[in-house]
Amino acid sequence: MQAIAQLKPPVPVTALIPTSRICPVAAPAPRDIITSMSGKTIEVINTDAEGRLILIDALTYAARLGCTHLVDAATLTGSVVVALGTLRSGAFTNNDAFLPR
Repeated sequence: MQAIAQLKPPVPVTALIPTSRICPVAAPAPRDIITSMSGKTIEVINTDAEGRLILIDALTYAARLGCTHLVDAATLTGSVVVALGTLRSGAFTNNDAFLPR
């Protein structure tokens, strides 16, 4: 965000920082059903899912704010490091122009 502030882009930029604390007593348990901000229900299968659950709400909130382009800089997928190592980043996109060829 500091770099964006220095660049002063001609478009508005919104940053959302969804966070959660690891709290074993209040953590979702397997088979819990949680309702997201969008109204969709999610069955908890993996108890290490709080990051994904708050990401869902952050994306819904961003859409409600009118954000049209999203960059997720989350550290949710440790398996990307296992698959690609520490010198590359994984990317999920619906825009082929985003990915290098």
